[in-house]
This record gives sequence, C-alpha cells and structure tokens, in this order.
Amino acid sequence: MKKRENGKKESLATFRRITQYDRMIASGIYPSIKDFIDAFGISEATVHRDLIALRYDFGADEYLEYDRIKKGYYYTNPTFRIPALLTTEKQIIAAQLMANLLDMIKGTPIYAQAIEVFTTLSANIEQDNKLNAKKLSSRILFLGMNPVDIQNKVWSKLEEGLSGNHYIAFDYTKNGITYRISMKPYQLIYYNGMWSLYGYEINPGYEGIRFFNLPLIKNIQIKKETFELPENFAYEKHAIGNFGRHIGSETYTFKVIILVDWIADYAKTYNWAPDQKFEEEADGTTVMSFTSNQYYPVLDWVLQRGKFIIPVAPERLVGDWKDHALAMANMAKEV
Repeated sequence: MKKRENGKKESLATFRRITQYDRMIASGIYPSIKDFIDAFGISEATVHRDLIALRYDFGADEYLEYDRIKKGYYYTNPTFRIPALLTTEKQIIAAQLMANLLDMIKGTPIYAQAIEVFTTLSANIEQDNKLNAKKLSSRILFLGMNPVDIQNKVWSKLEEGLSGNHYIAFDYTKNGITYRISMKPYQLIYYNGMWSLYGYEINPGYEGIRFFNLPLIKNIQIKKETFELPENFAYEKHAIGNFGRHIGSETYTFKVIILVDWIADYAKTYNWAPDQKFEEEADGTTVMSFTSNQYYPVLDWVLQRGKFIIPVAPERLVGDWKDHALAMANMAKEV
C-alpha cells in the first residue's frame, strides 16, 4: 500500500511538472533543458523523460519542436495546450455536463476534439460511490437550436487569422449577391445555433464593426499583413443588453408595460440588461425599464410576446410596434 501511495505522489508530481512545461512553452519564451532543470530542481534525464511524456502521453508530438537558433522549445500551433487533470467526482460530473453542452455546437471542427478531451479525462478517474457522474449527467439537459455545419477549411483558416491577428479576405453571399470582404477578425461568436465572425470591415465605404455568418463565408485568404488588436475589441465590451447578437449605433432607454404576471415573472428571471428595473403598478401590471443598444432584438422580443406587452418608450419602438401590429391585424382579417 505504501509503495502504491508513493507511486501516485510521483505520478502527480510528474503531471504538475508537465503542466508547467506546457505553460512555459506556450508562453513563447522558448525554454531550454537548463531552464526546466533550474525551475524544478531535477536532473537532465528526468527532463528528457518528462518531454517524452509531453509528446506522446499528452498529445504534443505533432506540435512540440526545438528551435536551434533560440535554443529552446516551442509549439508550432500556438493554440495547443495539454488538457487539465480531473481529480474529483464533482469535476468529472462538470466535465460530462460540459460534454453534453457541447452537443449544441455539433458541426464544428472543435466539437469532436472537445468531446474527446472531456470523455477521456472523466473516463480514467476512479469514481466515488456517493456520486454517479454518468447517471447524473444524463439527468441534466441543455436545449437549444441545432447548430449549423461549418466546413473544416473555413474554421481552420479563421483560427489561423485570429491567432496571428492577420487581415483576412473572403467571399460572402447575401441575398443572392456575392461580395469580397476584407476585415480584421476579432472573435468567433456562437448564438442560437449560428456561428458568426465578428470584426472590423475595411472595405472602402463600408468601414465598421460587422458580423458575418460562417456558413456564408467561402474562399478565405489569410493576408501576410497583421494588425494590432484594439484593447476594447471584445463584443461584450460594446453590446449593451442580452437580447441577441447585435451592436447598434444608438443606445435607447426602453420602457414596456407587461400586462400579465406570468410574463413578468419570466422576464424577472433573466439578466436582459445591467440596469433593468421592474416596478409593480396598482392595476396589477409591471413596468420594465432598461437601457440597450440592441434595438432590433428588443423589437423582436416585444413582438414575440404579442398582446401581453405594450411598449411605452422610445417613440421609435412604439411606432414600429404599431406598424407590425396593424399589419398582422390586417393579415388576420384575410385568414
């Protein structure tokens, strides 16, 4: 028993060293054998054994290389990292639930890789009898629209452009017309079954933040030229509200009257906007107010709730809501 415990401790120490090797290599500092020896106080032979394990036991063989000029190790794929170790039953459950969640993004090249990571990590750990990861994970379900299929070539090219901050160009077909788009790619965004490329278009006359749906992107070209990623590039730093994938040029103060309790109760359970407020009125209605720059998604949200919501502000929302309501009323007369 004592021998077995010592073996476990040694294996854990080896794993911890290898995760540190991975961090050092991925950081781009080109660590050498001597760097590893100095960092961990181990022999050169131990470093070589660890590197062999990193290559063949942790999947780095395809990417780990030695630079003879810089005299250190690096990854040919800068996005490569070894998986973390799951050590508790609850972590295993979390990983398996994440694997279930990943079903929402089937059709992308990263799906199979991610599933393999989660299932491999959770399958090789001795489980606590008090918890049953497989049974529990099957009782928790993630629902969402089936994701679109993304071509491997498109995904790989976008990964290359994003990781190196390269300008990219591609064909984009919309309403039957194909355009050649040039842009700075910032992020890949997944929302409601759709993957989109978010970035800054640089075509003359069309400069600005844009979203492009991945299934409509073809013939991607990675430019040699690179750009400096803006400090505030991230989508979440510009979108005000959680009504959809949208960043509007104007920010509005919205106010709607919710006429029934069950819609009000539903609305209160979500974080629609950072400053959202709900005020209950004497007549039993609820006034919902918030600030957002997602005008069109908010309009859709109001229309989806039909006769149970009345918009009050801004005037633009009231006018558009009336136009849609009257148009639908006229259509209903003809049914």
